[in-house]
Amino acid sequence: MLKSSPYDVRVLRNTIIKEESGPFSGIIWYEYTFATSQTLAESKKYKKFLHQSSKNMTLKNCPIVYRVIVRPLTKRIKHWTGEIYLDTNQKLSATGRSNYVQALSDKSLRELTIS
Repeated sequence: MLKSSPYDVRVLRNTIIKEESGPFSGIIWYEYTFATSQTLAESKKYKKFLHQSSKNMTLKNCPIVYRVIVRPLTKRIKHWTGEIYLDTNQKLSATGRSNYVQALSDKSLRELTIS
């Protein structure tokens, strides 16, 4: 899915995990994160914003990553759907994110075409 995209050179940060929003909701999605040269550059800007050093930052430890969310087909939606956006590598809800990271996520959000 991402091989023919600008995200082809990447370092996996979290493996694919299955998430559910509750035992009776029936909402399931899969997600994983990875780092690229773009996430490294955004991480350096983020650290500068926080007035912290980015001296030893690499693709394996940069705080900003791409998060990929993929949702399987349902009774209402007859195809897989997905999105990709910049985020921290932490599992935070939208209310737990800083305004900086939320704005970065909103600006970078892209729908994925899944066939």
